[in-house]
Formats: sequence, C-alpha cells, structure tokens
Amino acid sequence: MPMEGRVIRYWICTKGNTTMHRNGNDVSTKLQRIAELAQKDKRMKFTSLAHLLTPEFLKINFQKLNQHGAPGADGVTIQEFKANLDSNIEALWLELRKGQYRAPSVRRAHIPKKDGKLRPLGITNVSDRIVQRAVAELISTIYEPYFYDHSYGFRPKRSAHDALEEVRTSIDRNKLKYVVDADIQTYFDSVCHKWMMEFLQDRIADKSILRLVGKWLKAGALENGIVVRNDEGTPQGGPASPLLANIYLHYVLDLWFENKFKPTCKGECSLVRYADDFVASFALRGDAERFLLELQKRFERFRLKLHPEKTRLVEYGKDEKVEYKPGPNSPDRTFTFLGFTHFMKKKPKRGWKVARKPSQKSRNKFLQNTKEWLQKNRDRSVWYHAEKLSRKLHGYYNYFGLRHCKPALRHVRWHVGRLWIIELRKRSQRHKLYWNNLNRYPWFRSLPEPLLR
Repeated sequence: MPMEGRVIRYWICTKGNTTMHRNGNDVSTKLQRIAELAQKDKRMKFTSLAHLLTPEFLKINFQKLNQHGAPGADGVTIQEFKANLDSNIEALWLELRKGQYRAPSVRRAHIPKKDGKLRPLGITNVSDRIVQRAVAELISTIYEPYFYDHSYGFRPKRSAHDALEEVRTSIDRNKLKYVVDADIQTYFDSVCHKWMMEFLQDRIADKSILRLVGKWLKAGALENGIVVRNDEGTPQGGPASPLLANIYLHYVLDLWFENKFKPTCKGECSLVRYADDFVASFALRGDAERFLLELQKRFERFRLKLHPEKTRLVEYGKDEKVEYKPGPNSPDRTFTFLGFTHFMKKKPKRGWKVARKPSQKSRNKFLQNTKEWLQKNRDRSVWYHAEKLSRKLHGYYNYFGLRHCKPALRHVRWHVGRLWIIELRKRSQRHKLYWNNLNRYPWFRSLPEPLLR
C-alpha cells in the first residue's frame, strides 16, 4: 500500500506569466536532479512538476515519437502537425499552462492475437501523444529508482533478453525446482482507475500532473462513431500506458512479493517480471503452491484475475528419478516466457542447466505472417522477395538467436524457403523450381543463415 512521505517542493524561477527556464538542456538538468532526489529518499513526494512541460521539452518529446505513426481520432498526421510545429507546440503549451487542455478520446483499432482473438489498441491524437510522452518521462524519472531490479519491461537500458537471462541464472544458481507460469487475464483492460490514482499519489503531489493522468484514464475510446468510457483499463497504444501499467503492478505484485511473501518462504525464491508477463521460481513446492493461492487473493483485491488456463505450476528443475526428454510421452516440465520455451538440458561436466528455444506459437506466428506477406506480394521480383525475407529473418534471428536456438532457427529458415517456393510455383505451371536444384539460384541462396547473439 502507498505510504505518505515527505513532500518536496521543486520550484523554478518565474517572471510574470512566462517561464524563464525554457531551454531543453535546462530541463534535462532538472530531471537529473529529480532522479537524484528520488534515489536518495524513496519516500519522497514531488510537487510542482508541471512547470517542466515547457515548449522546448514538448518539442523534444515530439521528435522522439514514431514519425510514421497513424493519426488519431482528429485525423491529423505527424507530418501535418510538423508542418507548423512551433505554432502547434506553443498552442499546446498555452492550453496546459492555462489548465484548458482536454484529453481527446482515442481511436480504437484491433490487432490479431496469437489465440485468434483481437487485441484493442488505442491510437491517440498527435498532440495528446506529445503530452503523454512528456508527462511519462517526468513520472518515469521519479519512479525509476523506486522499481525493483526484477522488473524489466518498458524501462531504460533493460530488455527482454535481460529478463530471460535473469530467469536462467536465478534457476541455475539457486537450484529452483518449481515455476509458477502466470498470465494476467486482459490486464490492460482491468487496471482500476481508483487504485491507479492512489498509487501515483504515493510519489507525486502535483495536482496538475495527476489531473492529466486522470483525464487520459477517463478519455474513453472512439469506436464506430461511439465514445465508450469506463472506470477500468488503460488504453494500449498511448505513450503513458506502459509506464502506468508498470506502476500498477509494482504496487500490486512487486512490493507485495519482496516485502510480504518472500520473507515467509522456507526456501529460495525468485520473481522476474516483464510488463504484465512474469514467472516466479521456488526451491520448495509448498512455497510455490502457497504463492499461487495468495497471489489470486491479492489480485482480486486490485481487480485483476489470473487466466485459469494459462496459469500453472510446473515442476521444472533437475530430478534424477525422471530423465527429461522433450516428447509426447514425457512429463510436461517446460514453461514459456517472452516467446521462449524453457526446458532442462544435461550438459557434460555441468549437470542439468536451463536451455531455451523459440516457442511453437512464436514460430508459427512468424511463419504465418511471412506466408501472408508472400501471398500479397507474389508477383514482385524474386530479388525484392529476397531482400524483404532477409530482413524478416534477420529480425527473427536478432531476438531468438540465443544459445541452444540454432537448430530451431535453421528450421524456421527452411520453412521460409519452402513457403517462398510454393508461392513462386503458383506464378507459372512451367516452373523449374525443384528442391534438388534451388541452390543454383543466387536469390534463393541469399537467405541468411542463422546467427546467434
């Protein structure tokens, strides 16, 4: 639960109605000072932060946006906003300074999920995107020293590969044998606005910043010409949404695990979280079973729910009685985290260690997207295909090219070549594309071989 701490008023000198310090470098210096104060005293509250939303700071955050992002509900594109950037930024700053800023409804779009369902995505207006990103940077500066080391999602200088490495090392070094593979059901749509604002007030006392966040949470979504609002959920797609979701789970899960649950465990335990995806590992089965029961009660209090079909307890570590061999007749001693299936592998002179490979779902998704792309671009030149497919494979290798993954990467490359040839054969009944002579074509040989990180 949030605790009241010292309230620190962080002022900036003003003259009349115009802020004197409006230089981008000056704001960066002040952000660094805020980070130092937040690191020094983790119970500190910050107020008077809104004055840092200067025109220069807003412009800097505009330049950090995706310059090819889709327009929001107002139809204004990035390029149209950029055509009159200075005047648009100045008008936006005046609205913020006078308290006249109104958070517009986000444009609702849907993207397909792995299970065939659709994931709702909120596309904000360009002006709202700028303000969200600027405010998110202020809030992140305060909360970053407060987050735990086992949290990796949407944080600077931290990546999914860092989270995967933490899972591997924690299990190998501490000999953890039981893993709770958890999945939060519709997490971004379940965040309670009331609890979200209470968590933010634990560190932030600036009413202007809190009002802005409240406006974004209540803005609603525009879908089929109808604005839908509710008291739960943070729309996916906005620059502030990942940070707010991270803060919510910091209070609901991370603080509870470190301060309440972990001290009561009889054996070693570990938690690794990347956004709303996390795994908890334990040395004793009793601790793992108790964690799963208490976690469900904890989530119910904060309006969250574990997915009943995707949350399970896995006996994962070394067991001399059961030799682990992947196959249909072997016990299910694997779990999936961030697109990788984790299993135990026996190594010479080192014993049983954690190994990983791309999960079947992630592989099938990549191949399905490649197949659809080839079908849409079947009539383009083979060299155009070769260039685009090489980029796709390089991107796949960059993420999944970890140790023990080379056989799986070769398998994916073979399937990409197979899908390519299938589509090329459809262009003519008199083709000469046979499997025994494909390597004579330089465009086919150009598909890159797997590379490990």
